[in-house]
Amino acid sequence: MPRVAMLGIHHLEHCLLIETRSDPHPWGRVNWLRSLRDDHCLGYWQDNELLAISAYTLVLDEVSLLNIVVDTDSRGSGVGRHLLTEGLEWMQQFGGQRCLLEVRVSNTVARALYSKLGFAEDGIRKKYYPLGDGHEDAVLMSADLPLL
Repeated sequence: MPRVAMLGIHHLEHCLLIETRSDPHPWGRVNWLRSLRDDHCLGYWQDNELLAISAYTLVLDEVSLLNIVVDTDSRGSGVGRHLLTEGLEWMQQFGGQRCLLEVRVSNTVARALYSKLGFAEDGIRKKYYPLGDGHEDAVLMSADLPLL
């Protein structure tokens, strides 16, 4: 049975494993350690296996999606959408009224999901993400909560 649950520092190695398998430029140990300690991190579990992870921060009434990663074997199954919507519903309980995020220009799957959920493109952050020997732009997106 799938479930979404909070993650803690004891999940660090799981987060690093999913991240390094799924992202050519993963967050490092320090980033995940800081988020697991200081931010709101959630995981999507199926049959006691962690399939996706997300990290959010809240400043006043603004939620920032810091990271969301779906294990490569679970992509396209709705896991990411479920984790994101559950996570943002959870953040509303802490006063979140709006969500901001950045996404790689080339990540058309994620951009389509965010748009489908009601996120609007607000601008471009030039050369934000590392990309091989260069950098890639980020699309800035935002949505009012609750999502559609």
